[in-house]
Amino acid sequence: MAEGIEQKAGLEKWSMARALSPRKSRTSLAYKGLVTLAVMVVYFVLVSIVVAYERHSLIDSVQLLNEIHQREERVVALNILVARAILTVNENYFSPNVDVSSKILGLEIEAVLSGLSKLEQHYAPIAEHASLLKKSMTQLLERPNRTVVADIRGIFHRIVIDLDAITSDIRSRKQWLLEDYENTHNRLTVEWILCVVIGLGFLSGLMMWFFRRLAADILRAQERATEIVRGYRGTPLSVTRHDELGNLIDAVNNMQDELRKRETQIELGRQQKFHKDKMAAVGSLAAAVAHEINNPLSAIVGVAQAMIDGECEPGCGRQGCHPKLIMEQAGRVMQITRQIGEFSVPQSPEPELIDINGLVRSTCNFVGFDRRFRRLELVQQLDHNLPAVHAVADHVVQVLMNLLINAADSLENYLDRQPLITVTTQMRDGAVRIAVSDNGCGITPENMDKVFIEHFTTKAPGRGSGLGLALCRSLICSAGGDIKIDSHVGKGTTVEITLPQPLLGGNSNGVTGEEQQCMS
Repeated sequence: MAEGIEQKAGLEKWSMARALSPRKSRTSLAYKGLVTLAVMVVYFVLVSIVVAYERHSLIDSVQLLNEIHQREERVVALNILVARAILTVNENYFSPNVDVSSKILGLEIEAVLSGLSKLEQHYAPIAEHASLLKKSMTQLLERPNRTVVADIRGIFHRIVIDLDAITSDIRSRKQWLLEDYENTHNRLTVEWILCVVIGLGFLSGLMMWFFRRLAADILRAQERATEIVRGYRGTPLSVTRHDELGNLIDAVNNMQDELRKRETQIELGRQQKFHKDKMAAVGSLAAAVAHEINNPLSAIVGVAQAMIDGECEPGCGRQGCHPKLIMEQAGRVMQITRQIGEFSVPQSPEPELIDINGLVRSTCNFVGFDRRFRRLELVQQLDHNLPAVHAVADHVVQVLMNLLINAADSLENYLDRQPLITVTTQMRDGAVRIAVSDNGCGITPENMDKVFIEHFTTKAPGRGSGLGLALCRSLICSAGGDIKIDSHVGKGTTVEITLPQPLLGGNSNGVTGEEQQCMS
């Protein structure tokens, strides 16, 4: 029972939240696929940018290596030219013919100057040597002498020293560039492998997570649909996604809610038909019993009247026969049968103007024969100036009977006070109000919000179906009225029914509006 209560409460909360909250925007599976594809494209574009940057670094290293290699070739060629020029200077330094030696040295110097011109823009010492060598060659050509030749040989030696330093520098840079190239190549390889592994791992993990979640949600929807077919009407499925599958789960929840409402309507209709059939059977039996009882009662009343009038034989003994007592009790039995007969008169199934006080009196008189009402006091406080209301009389009787029986059940085990049920009618705020109050056990606060939920009951198994108050609310709401409960534990409960007073000059059937709604 507790599980059923929680399920019904969950359904009510879900229905209310669904009615009040706006619909969430739905995202299709195709859109999610496009988003995933876009993310992967962006990822691989970023990876491509990183790889392109590393490739550019490799290309720059190759270009620098090519330039260093070309420079190294020039340095080697210049070393050869300088070495040959030094040999030429040494061979012609002691030549007796200085003019001829100067011309030979001039040719060597021009060859060296040609090699220096290719390196002087990169190395400042080379440019200085080239400038000194040009000046010495001019002096040698203008005034050939051995002093100038000696100066030229000294310049060549200094060039050799600088070329050795340049060669060492070129080799160092070349070695550094080779190492940088190797490091960049290794880094690029590792980065590419990592990016591919991360990308494939992310994509694979995302796909596995997505399809596992998709399969789990599909299985949830499938199992819940099977459970609904088998009669489950508990808490609806939680909607955790906003795509087509989320729409499907929402549709399953809606189907469950609609089935619950349809089954409740069918059950309420069945209860109403059962009540009508039961009252029809009771009415038929009551009418037959009343007819059969009235005939002998009429004879008894006639005999008693004759005894009073002195028409009986003198030997009867007036004081032992008690004719007045016979008349009184017979009249009481006839009144009871008349009340049963009035209650058993078939009521119209259509709304009509009815006398609330008359229905309250006849209903209270009828339920008074129930054994539960023998030990309690049933008080009627009726406002005799009530106007007629527009409703189905049988519905009002059914609601009153339910409320009176519930009140009697709440007083069943109370022995510390005089059990009391009070039925009150009055006109207030332009509406007719009927209140059924008892001084019984009351309703606990945690159950107050559940009393109108279908199949909720606090009675023992077999004592109630939990549809009584739900049916009462449905019948009163259909008449455009309202029903409220005020209860205090240990003090009692008051159920108040409000029925609208039909407006004078209203529509033809007397309803106050096209459709009356129950006030929440």
